[in-house]
Amino acid sequence: MTGTSIDGELDAAMLRIEGHGLLMRVELIASLSWPLGELTATLRAIALQQPLSAGELARAALAFGEVHAEALAQLARAAGVTPHLVVLHGQTVFHAPPITWQLMNPWPVAARLRCRVRYDLRGGNVASGGQGAPITPLADFVLFGDDEQPQAIINLGGFANVTLLPRRSDGVAHVRGFDISACNHLLDSVAQQRLKQPFDASGHSAARGVCEENICSRIVESMSCANSTNAANARRSLGTGDEAARVVALTDSLSPCDACRTIVEAIAQIIARELRVAGHPLGARILLAGGSARHETLCEAIALRSGCPTETTARACAIPVAMREAAAMAILGALADDGVNFSLPAVTGAASLMCESALIVGENAAKQGDTALL
Repeated sequence: MTGTSIDGELDAAMLRIEGHGLLMRVELIASLSWPLGELTATLRAIALQQPLSAGELARAALAFGEVHAEALAQLARAAGVTPHLVVLHGQTVFHAPPITWQLMNPWPVAARLRCRVRYDLRGGNVASGGQGAPITPLADFVLFGDDEQPQAIINLGGFANVTLLPRRSDGVAHVRGFDISACNHLLDSVAQQRLKQPFDASGHSAARGVCEENICSRIVESMSCANSTNAANARRSLGTGDEAARVVALTDSLSPCDACRTIVEAIAQIIARELRVAGHPLGARILLAGGSARHETLCEAIALRSGCPTETTARACAIPVAMREAAAMAILGALADDGVNFSLPAVTGAASLMCESALIVGENAAKQGDTALL
């Protein structure tokens, strides 16, 4: 998984999976982040809709597949494991249903790993009339579902999105998921423009700033979207973050640290509001993942504005914050292998009419006790 922010790294997670379907038990046994190198700039250009020739696009897809193949081969070799299943999300370079494109040439991975490869995880739901997003809620149910209490799993990636999990005994019919707003796109943009740094490490600069509430309210208003929890009207979560420049411009009158803090508080306010609207119980736990789960100031602001105890997935469940999405994709591929459609109609807006991923059948047949990689 590379994510919408295209931060220059491919996140790969190796899971040991036992059991089948929603009763599967998973264990993260290894992970790594692999540099994309010069491919980063190309992927960003494609996502920003900059014109490239057909040959350039084909070369980018092939190079991306080759990077995946090398990263996964290194991960498997280091762990001493021969995988049965690889799951590839690809790089989302365009998403406006019914059109969606997760750039990926999967064949280098199939040739290198010699196992089953699942890819194109959104196309089946989009072809069935759905939004193809968010697709992680069912994987979150497998990874984080709790017998005692409901939880919110918030991914603080390029865009923030949330999965609302009921107690396990309540079943998957009550699982909900929706997109919230731009997140890393805004935080990185304000750091680059005002701090002259790639990002605000751990939120240290934001912690030294003061929120300007009037500007914070303007940011919240500009980022708001009516009916955001309705899948049919869900905001775009798979784009390029092109609203970042407009939002950061609202902070031009503030000091760099105050600008960072004001944007942090605006993101936290939007998240807290959307949780309330969606009915997340006051005081129910929130688990944070994604790159900005390392942003301590943002995490503290979310806890304060939501009134909920907040932890990272690393601390609560031993899933590193950078690996939650990669682990989720591996689980989605394993569910597909078990004949389970992983897109939830209440989340994406439509039930999928076919198996929800394309499949290359490799030499190693999937079976109980598989190890799945992304």
